[in-house]
Amino acid sequence: VFISEIFPTEVRAQGQSFGSSTHWVLAALITLFMPVAMAGLSSPGFVFLFFAGMMVLQLIFVIFMMPETKGKTLEELQESILK
Repeated sequence: VFISEIFPTEVRAQGQSFGSSTHWVLAALITLFMPVAMAGLSSPGFVFLFFAGMMVLQLIFVIFMMPETKGKTLEELQESILK
């Protein structure tokens, strides 16, 4: 939902398309390389620890960098993002 709210109306379709494409390409790469990563490490738990660490970094990024969109119109969001 968030990705559909942060792009200006005139480029919203392209932004959502780029975001979805990036998601699917990276999901495919993770699926492809997960067995290699698990076999190459002494413990498969390190792979999951890496992903857990990335999720913590993402949470910090979202909390401090992403604007709150709840209860705002698209026009209000666009105005606050462009400031």
